[in-house]
Amino acid sequence: MKKMTIGKVVVVALITIGIGDMIFEYNTWDLINGTIVSTLCLSCIKLDPVSTLEFVFETGNGEGHPEFVLENLTTGILFIEYRSDVCKACDDMAPIIKEIFHLKFEKEDIIYERLDYKDSIVNFYHLNLDHTTQIQKNSFYIYDKDQVKGVPMFVVITVKYDRGIIKPCYCNAYGTLGKESYDERKEMVENMIEDGLKLYEQNSEGYQYP
Repeated sequence: MKKMTIGKVVVVALITIGIGDMIFEYNTWDLINGTIVSTLCLSCIKLDPVSTLEFVFETGNGEGHPEFVLENLTTGILFIEYRSDVCKACDDMAPIIKEIFHLKFEKEDIIYERLDYKDSIVNFYHLNLDHTTQIQKNSFYIYDKDQVKGVPMFVVITVKYDRGIIKPCYCNAYGTLGKESYDERKEMVENMIEDGLKLYEQNSEGYQYP
């Protein structure tokens, strides 16, 4: 009887350990899936999508604009840079963004700055998806209009007239923007910003924060 009891205890212990390992592996996969697999480094998968710089109203996942965007639009346009910790294309683009906005920060930092850009206001966000808040992480999917699910992604949010109403609109671009040189990439980012500022200047008086 004692031998059988000991045997049962061993079997139960092995089953418990096995279930524990399964749970651990499942949770680990969830963590990896949420932080790496669901948001890919575009340079790692040899992808550099070329986006047309068109300001659109419809969001990438059909959800409304987050509160931090709507509120900041009362003061000026938003520029959001999304990246992750391990991302070569993000690292390649980082010096360009820092030069344009005259900022210094590390890739792990979560940055918000209200900047004076050529006598206009730009609300600048540097969001590392491996470290940012859930609300700001979710905003990545709101502005991923091409469903690329990859970083880096750059978004300019402004306001535009739509059938009698002034609404938030945005354009985005991915990776190294389909450009080969530093100067070409910088020019494209600056064009995004300046196009957003023109729309804002034309339409901001009609924008109302909910």
